[in-house]
Amino acid sequence: MLEINDEWRFLPLETRNGYWNMALDEAILDAVIKNESPNTLRFFKWNPSTISIGRNQSLSNEVNVNYAKEMDFNIVRRITGGGSVFHDSKREITYSIVCPTKFLEGLNARKVIEQFEIIEAGIILALTHYGLKPEKGVIHCPAIFLDGKKFSGNAQVRKKGYLLQHGTILLDLDPELMYSALKAPNNVSKSKMVKSVYAKCIGIKEKLDVYEESAFLSSLKAGFESTLRIKLKDGNFTESELELAKNFVSTKYSSKEWLEKYE
Repeated sequence: MLEINDEWRFLPLETRNGYWNMALDEAILDAVIKNESPNTLRFFKWNPSTISIGRNQSLSNEVNVNYAKEMDFNIVRRITGGGSVFHDSKREITYSIVCPTKFLEGLNARKVIEQFEIIEAGIILALTHYGLKPEKGVIHCPAIFLDGKKFSGNAQVRKKGYLLQHGTILLDLDPELMYSALKAPNNVSKSKMVKSVYAKCIGIKEKLDVYEESAFLSSLKAGFESTLRIKLKDGNFTESELELAKNFVSTKYSSKEWLEKYE
């Protein structure tokens, strides 16, 4: 059984563009694998708003590229799986976690879905402090729901016995903007997709009497500490992580070759 005082690095909320956000997640993963950095929890936002597509998705099938360019949005291909996501600069908080899979196995999370869920449990616990009743589930990817509506989608990549899991926490919804940036599936109209988002998704602010960001982030942090049985210590990126991320931005995440890998 893991000790409750297992110490992880916590990287407090910051805002970066889409290329840097994904480059930093990969740089942390590589650093933790090399034992150069501790297990890490990170909170972040996106500016400008960014469309991220899963590692195996077709750009042309998923994204209204011309609209994204007109709006000065970033478009980035993730190293994690899952579907396309519109990361709204004003309506979302994102988290990422990097740790060995053996750590989660020590919490009796041995299957892939169980490892998704033990991480999601931190978010669920945070929202129960507000009197809400979030529930785990799956809709295209492991997700979390309020009143049957999705507010958090999550994705993973695994490498050398370690995993990177990151996921969204929707604060508000703007389905019209979302499906201006994202393409509706074949033979489905934009208006139908907008209605579907309203029917199937929710921003957590809709269910909170009061939303104050720093208090919510503190609840999230405490939720992860409790469910993962860890102690989070505020930290910073290492110089080598920042240098590696900078390299990833230029050679990978902002490159046309990586983005259009599956055109």
